[in-house]
Amino acid sequence: MLQDHVEPTASLKMEIGGILAPDPDGDAIFKLQDQTKDTTTYFRVSSKVLQLASRVFVGMFSPYFQEGQKVLQKQCPVIEFEEDDAALMGLILNVLHYRAGDGDHVMNPESLARLSIHCDKYECVNALGAWVSHWFKNVKEMSQSSKEFGFMLLAAYMFNDSGKFMELSKAASKELAPGFSVEWEEEEMLAILPSSISSAITLRIKRTLDKLESKLQSVESSLRNSSRCYDTSQLFCIDCGRTLPGQAKKCHPCNNTTLPQKYCTSETRISDYFAVLRKVELWPTTVRFGIYSISDTAVRFTCAKAELKHSCSAGTSCPLLLNLNSLLERVDRIKRDMEGFCLRCVREDDEWEECHECTHMC
Repeated sequence: MLQDHVEPTASLKMEIGGILAPDPDGDAIFKLQDQTKDTTTYFRVSSKVLQLASRVFVGMFSPYFQEGQKVLQKQCPVIEFEEDDAALMGLILNVLHYRAGDGDHVMNPESLARLSIHCDKYECVNALGAWVSHWFKNVKEMSQSSKEFGFMLLAAYMFNDSGKFMELSKAASKELAPGFSVEWEEEEMLAILPSSISSAITLRIKRTLDKLESKLQSVESSLRNSSRCYDTSQLFCIDCGRTLPGQAKKCHPCNNTTLPQKYCTSETRISDYFAVLRKVELWPTTVRFGIYSISDTAVRFTCAKAELKHSCSAGTSCPLLLNLNSLLERVDRIKRDMEGFCLRCVREDDEWEECHECTHMC
């Protein structure tokens, strides 16, 4: 880890690929490899500043180790970090030395997750303070992919940010499709997250979709119990079943002139209900409710109302319209009442599950 000490020339102090200086008067130099380029970057740092920020650096610069001994002898040791990313460590070092600028803090979810791992590794999360919230705020717009949600949750977990973890776990439960865990398992970095988090989100999605499916199916019973019959001012073809305007003389595709009056009955309302559900891909439920996220499913319920072309003498009091409006309200309430997960519960209980009641004032 420790290399022979070097004394950089002034011309190298701010050179890319040379020596960057979070502290131009620092007493140690960190050597890191850039993970995206085949270059090495050096950082001149203050051992005192780093020791105030983290116990890891307290140990690193202890007089019991060569690094600490060389600092005491004013020899400016060069310390190599073989596994760490130069860009991310540079960001951390600049923040700890009060040299960070706003332009350094725009990143994508994966970069933020990697940054959080570095911060946790060197136990400097507390020293970073408000910068953590700043980094979350500056993340580029997410694509709502399952892996991006995983990276953001990982970052919140590693930064120990309870508020952000609850917010993100709530959003993930709404936006992720039931099979999201397959993609998480393919991403090596996400293995750091406790498996209980993935299991809890999966179970929350399933239970919520089960509620939505139950509400969808309950409408049939309600419609069947409504026996009133209403005029629709429409006709229908007995050959093909097409609905025709009240003034139609014949069904032109069938050339059929036998066109009985169409009424809004219990059976026709049930038929129309399932027809529109099929149109927006909410029926049959055995297939559809295993594919879509909760948010996507809720949108399809809204689309069902927009797609329903129904008119009868009952107007807005038609049982079909009343039941569909009531269904949309219940779907919206179920989605709105969903909650995120408490990070303290996850961290404090190795056997934590989605159904456990939170005892913290989150």
